[in-house]
Amino acid sequence: MHIALKETAETEYWIKLLCMSEYIDDIMSNSLLDDCLEIKRILIASINTAKENNK
Repeated sequence: MHIALKETAETEYWIKLLCMSEYIDDIMSNSLLDDCLEIKRILIASINTAKENNK
């Protein structure tokens, strides 16, 4: 799950780069970033739950 979390950070970077280069528009960029952040939140919650269960 930690690797997936790192991948979300890289995905955010590429989405922002695509937007800045005008390869995708702001609407698409915002939609993709929202999805990426939601996945990030899910992963963080899953990691925290897994840590709590290992105590």
